[in-house]
Amino acid sequence: MSSTGARPSTEPPLTPRYQPLVIVFLAVVGGILIDRYVPLSIGFWGILGVSAFAAWWFLRRKNWDRPAGAAILCAVAALAGVWHHCRWCLFADDDLGNYAQTAKQPGCLQARVLRGPRPLPPPPTDTVFPVYFEPGYRLQVEALALRDRVEWIPISGRVDLVVRGETPPAVEAGDRIRIFGQLSAPSPAMNPGEFDRAAYARSRRVRAQIQSQMPACLSVLPSGGSWNPIRLLERLRRRSAEVLESRLAPRQSELAAAILLGEREQLDFQRTGAFMTTGTIHLLSISGLHVGILAGLLLWLMRRCPLPRGLGLVLVAAVTGAYALLVDVEPPVVRATVLVLLTCASLWLYRPLFSYNTLAAAALVVLTLNPSDLFHVGAQLSFLSVGAIIWVQQRRNASPRMSTLQEMIERNLPPVSRLFHRGIRCFGNIFLVGGVLWLMVTPLVMSSFHVCSPVALVLSPILWIPMTLGLLSGFLLLFCHACFPPLAGVCAEFCNLNLWAIEGAVRLAQRLPLSHSWVAGPPGWWLAGFYGAIFLAVVLPRRPPRRWCIALLSTWIAVGMAASLASKKDAPLQCTFLAVGHGTAVVVELPDERTLLYDAGQLGAPHRAANVVSGFLWSRGITHLDAVVLSHPDADHYNALPTLADRFSVGVVYVSPIMFEGPSSTLHALHDYLERRGVPIRKIWAGDRLDGGSACRLEVLHPPRRCLPTDDNANSIVLEVDYQGRRLLLPGDLEPPGLETLLNDPPVDCSVLMAPHHGSKKSNSPPLARWCRPRWVVLSGDGRWSTAEIDVTYRAVGGQTLHTSRSGAIQFFFRPEGTQIKTFRFGLNSF
Repeated sequence: MSSTGARPSTEPPLTPRYQPLVIVFLAVVGGILIDRYVPLSIGFWGILGVSAFAAWWFLRRKNWDRPAGAAILCAVAALAGVWHHCRWCLFADDDLGNYAQTAKQPGCLQARVLRGPRPLPPPPTDTVFPVYFEPGYRLQVEALALRDRVEWIPISGRVDLVVRGETPPAVEAGDRIRIFGQLSAPSPAMNPGEFDRAAYARSRRVRAQIQSQMPACLSVLPSGGSWNPIRLLERLRRRSAEVLESRLAPRQSELAAAILLGEREQLDFQRTGAFMTTGTIHLLSISGLHVGILAGLLLWLMRRCPLPRGLGLVLVAAVTGAYALLVDVEPPVVRATVLVLLTCASLWLYRPLFSYNTLAAAALVVLTLNPSDLFHVGAQLSFLSVGAIIWVQQRRNASPRMSTLQEMIERNLPPVSRLFHRGIRCFGNIFLVGGVLWLMVTPLVMSSFHVCSPVALVLSPILWIPMTLGLLSGFLLLFCHACFPPLAGVCAEFCNLNLWAIEGAVRLAQRLPLSHSWVAGPPGWWLAGFYGAIFLAVVLPRRPPRRWCIALLSTWIAVGMAASLASKKDAPLQCTFLAVGHGTAVVVELPDERTLLYDAGQLGAPHRAANVVSGFLWSRGITHLDAVVLSHPDADHYNALPTLADRFSVGVVYVSPIMFEGPSSTLHALHDYLERRGVPIRKIWAGDRLDGGSACRLEVLHPPRRCLPTDDNANSIVLEVDYQGRRLLLPGDLEPPGLETLLNDPPVDCSVLMAPHHGSKKSNSPPLARWCRPRWVVLSGDGRWSTAEIDVTYRAVGGQTLHTSRSGAIQFFFRPEGTQIKTFRFGLNSF
């Protein structure tokens, strides 16, 4: 007898109404954000937490549930604020960071190795400038004692140790060692838009670093014990890497070590850069994809083994946790491991999982381990991606499925046709998930990495299949090498094939036109509004109508585009001297919205100067350089230009008449590179004027058309920028006899002078100071030279010196009422 009543739906709701951990997560995030941006004392947090807990107890007894819930969430926020304050602000009095300074100083300390040696990744190289790379290894140690002459002072704190040399130091995790090296503090950000290494190290509780020139600077001390679980994991990791190296082709073994063991140090910048620009860099980072594939393989194996259900799930959870420890406990790995453990628990207890609730539980675990992970892009992208996948899965579960008739028709199809139909649906689902992921993460990627990769819309879904097969065959290779050696060869060949396909597809996609573009990215406030609105739309049970959501999203995107196109200038003429160490990079933003770059280089690795200049330009919303002036053919004034020309469009490059006349192969390579990119090259000399608009005059004062028969420095381009009688003088590395030639011209009183040749005594003579009488003098250098005499020289004519090595980037704002100065590190403002 059939019932006429409607059967209750067994489908889960699109968004479960009861998600308590999501609300707790929001409270934790609120407490961490308040303590980071409005630091409060532990006493205040403690009083707030105790008061909120007492209020909850009182309101709960009165059965006032909603006020009681608000009170307990306030107590949770206070607890999160306390925990973040302890991790971010509080360090022991004997922490080594209290002794470390920005300048390197010799030191000797005793420490215990926390993580064994890993090779330093090679620096980026380009086709123009060969970069010398001194190999080395990085370790993490815990400081125990610091030598002060003949005494040992007890200290504490984590330290990053770099040891130079071809061979790794013979130490392992748990060893007690003595270190001789150069002690310093992690370098802070010195320019707008620059990555803050000191803040990142501080988030890991590291406030000191030491560099040793050779492995002989380390010696192992008696420690009283050899057993250490981390040492066992590192030996297992090292043995696994050796297996991959012996079984796979050289290029594929390096890629396999990255995706299976998290060892990306062996991949050069060209290979990682290809994954970055094509939007597939997540494949090289151990994340939920890797952990999920391993857990899925284990579940499949356990179901086919004669094991009790509970024991099989325990083994899956144990192996997944061990793998997380093996590849380092990074936030994406922690998140994926927590999800796997909760999934195993739900299968054991036959309990359903609320997806967002489970994701919130994983986030709470990550923030408990390190609350600063809230501000790390890797953790943000990891949770954002999983949240998008959950949303797609819920939408698919809520959509109508195939009817019974359609299922019967498909079951009666020939096997090939049935497999074809299932493959089409599978590929459709993969592309759907990939498209949603791309839309969700692209704004954050654009803001953090300044690259937009439309090719990832097609490439990422395509790579999911070879990536899955490559990971499965890689895991099976490691397992079979230990248990069934005859099958290891088959797994190795299959892994080789899939990894070759992955890298080949990435290289091909990178060469496609319009595959990627470098962008300034949306500002932080736009990201907060965008992701905040999406979060509320997903979590809240009631949402506005779909047409309202589309209209609001379109409006917000239009607001972001308008903000990126709007001028960010704080004055008609702005000049910024960037801190690039021993080198020069000066950005001049003209009144007519055009941008001029005077020199772009650094002594040493070109990519460092390129990253500094790029970060600043992107922070200003600049994606086009109207003109670049290269003062003279010294590498520390031009070696960043090839990378900049790849990231920004360049209108024209101005050079001195002798720029490309020498026998230098790098200069010829630079000339050919600019020609291939279609960048015009123009020679300029004294008397020429560049187009600075109607309100600004740009005049070349030096060199003469027939350059002096001497070295390059004497023929540096001297550029004068005049705005309403306020002059800026940029002399490059000008030195005698070119300096005397310039001083024979009529005197030029200037407001700002860049000290020629990074502040050398020969170039900054009293006659130059009297000739231009600068109000402000900027020294662009690394601070290695003593500048006391230079300070006295310019002080005698009423000038004041500023050093980029001390103040960071120095900005001058030329306004009709005066000139304002602002330094990046100290925020000095003066007229």
